Amino acid sequence: MGTPYTRAPHQGGPGSSAQDTPHAALLIDFDNVTMGVRSDLSKELKSLLDTDVIKGKVSVQRAYADWRRYPQYIVPLSEASVDLIFAPAYGSNKKNATDIRMAIDAVELVFIRPEIGTYILLTGDSDFSSLVLKLKEYGKYVIGVGIQESSSDILVQNCDEYYSYTSLTGLTKTTELHQKARDPWVLVGEALKKMVGRSDV
Repeated sequence: MGTPYTRAPHQGGPGSSAQDTPHAALLIDFDNVTMGVRSDLSKELKSLLDTDVIKGKVSVQRAYADWRRYPQYIVPLSEASVDLIFAPAYGSNKKNATDIRMAIDAVELVFIRPEIGTYILLTGDSDFSSLVLKLKEYGKYVIGVGIQESSSDILVQNCDEYYSYTSLTGLTKTTELHQKARDPWVLVGEALKKMVGRSDV
């Protein structure tokens, strides 16, 4: 089973009852996650949807971006049944166009699709922290997925669960990764032995 790399599921927290709702929405802040996209985007999304990160049937899949900037991803996303939401970027606040559109759509879904109990937000942007809190106020369960190195600490803490996008095929908690780390003194000893073998000391 997959486990969050930084945030364990809240026990009895806001939206925990909605976790059992049989519908979920996947909303992708594509501008924010492009740095983590590897060779096969369709395969990566399938890996995400096949993991136990997903609670219930994903009935809404949307990706937000100014798609003029990412023409190479249009076909893979379409083949993965993801709706492409065009958020054209104008002026100096280019990033905000995507953020605002995605946030508006998420809140709208609360009212027009009440059967959706879980929201999976594929982003690491701190600007979505307020959206996460609002969704939880409405009793929704919020799961975040983002690039581990660049995800906002505030966003991670606000989500009911948060996962590493780059570790979808084998999700592990950060604490577990630390436990697997080797004793530094053992590493020092091995390094010294190698240096002695090369007559460096």
